[in-house]
Amino acid sequence: MGHLADDPLPTGLYPPSQAAIVKYAQKSTRLERIDDETYGALAQHFTNPQIIDICLTVGLSNMVNRFHATFQTDLDDATSEEALRGDVIAGSCPIPRPRPPR
Repeated sequence: MGHLADDPLPTGLYPPSQAAIVKYAQKSTRLERIDDETYGALAQHFTNPQIIDICLTVGLSNMVNRFHATFQTDLDDATSEEALRGDVIAGSCPIPRPRPPR
């Protein structure tokens, strides 16, 4: 999680198949064009139906995240505690979390 926002990704951090997914997700999330290099990296490791699943998963995640960001959805205590535990394990998360209401 600590490197999902890195561009470029650190070399050797992810296996090539996972790096291809992360690079695709970064571009898709930033609404950047999915160029031949990005698609080709996915195609080296995944079938067309798998690439469709990856695309749908990334797109759905973005839609859900934008919904929660728009309406500033509150996190329940268990989710907040789990996210904090994850931060301790990972060191920190580069993806900002919503601020609690004041």
